[in-house]
Amino acid sequence: MKTRASLTVTHTYAREAEPPDPPKAMLDPKALEAFLVARRPSVPVLSIDALDGYLTALLIGPTFVDPRLWLGLLVGDGALMAAENTDDHLALQAIAAHHNRLSDTLSQFPDLYRPLFPPHRSGGLNPMFWTLGFLAGVKPAARAWKRVTDPGKPEYILFEPLDRVLSDPKPIPESTAKVVARTIIDLRAHFQIRRNKPKR
Repeated sequence: MKTRASLTVTHTYAREAEPPDPPKAMLDPKALEAFLVARRPSVPVLSIDALDGYLTALLIGPTFVDPRLWLGLLVGDGALMAAENTDDHLALQAIAAHHNRLSDTLSQFPDLYRPLFPPHRSGGLNPMFWTLGFLAGVKPAARAWKRVTDPGKPEYILFEPLDRVLSDPKPIPESTAKVVARTIIDLRAHFQIRRNKPKR
């Protein structure tokens, strides 16, 4: 006598996907640049490409720099407690969004990372303001950065491809931008190893 095998079927019901959080209100790039320019001379950067360089240096650097310090320099200490939808608050949101995009790209999709070099009017890419921003982002931890920025140190070999652009920020081809990107990724990895070493 044949017996029928019993099948146990488990029904799984997909939960309704929760709607994504609405995008936060923030200044668009043009309005953010106008905000930064209006804060001269106290602000360290005046353009979006300079901001990109500044945030890159802070993100990859050898030591953690308290965001309250650099955000205060960019938007003013009062902006950290600004009411929603004020210009100060919207600028803060725009800067935080740029920072988070950079951080996510560098950590999760490093092969997609490129420094924000706009086109130069005579051809190629213009690293001028990005480099000024990057150098400003090095300043809060300049002593720790000397491990790689000092030509007399062995670790300078990691920094040298970037230093060539920082020292002479003339228009560059896309191939040089790729070298800068690779150098940023390598420096980030190098500093991460140092940060994660147990302190004795």
